[in-house]
Amino acid sequence: MILGLFRKEDRLQEALHRLREAGVGPLETYTPAPLEDEPALSPVPIIILVAGLLGAAASLALQTYSYTIAWPFPIGGRPQFAWASFVPTVFENAVLVAIVAGFIAFLAVNRMPRLYDPIDEADAMREVSRDGWVVAIRGKDGNQARRILETLHPDLIEEIAE
Repeated sequence: MILGLFRKEDRLQEALHRLREAGVGPLETYTPAPLEDEPALSPVPIIILVAGLLGAAASLALQTYSYTIAWPFPIGGRPQFAWASFVPTVFENAVLVAIVAGFIAFLAVNRMPRLYDPIDEADAMREVSRDGWVVAIRGKDGNQARRILETLHPDLIEEIAE
């Protein structure tokens, strides 16, 4: 793995552009602020939506089954499928399932809990929380990535064994 430390965001953006053009491998950025030009593509909101809808459907199906098929119990002439009385429970179950799925998806997308990563011991990572913009190239062909990084004149190039 090769790390390149830059002091300015625009220099990191240029490095990302050049490295992506060369197709050197998976790139990860570590920055003190979100990158402006990078789209935030996360599957977590979609997973939360789908889980919430499935939770609501499952809750409605379970209540419908239990009140109409499994234990039909006529109460005061009320119809067996009284959907209005199911709404609060359906909503609560949908929220519960969506929150649990969102939490698990967040952990999975961020590869957590990851207790150790060799990149944490890199000298370049000490600068990230203050004013450093770091790109990490995880790949087998480190020579090509190193040559491209050297042409961009980063403040620090560091190689770490994975």
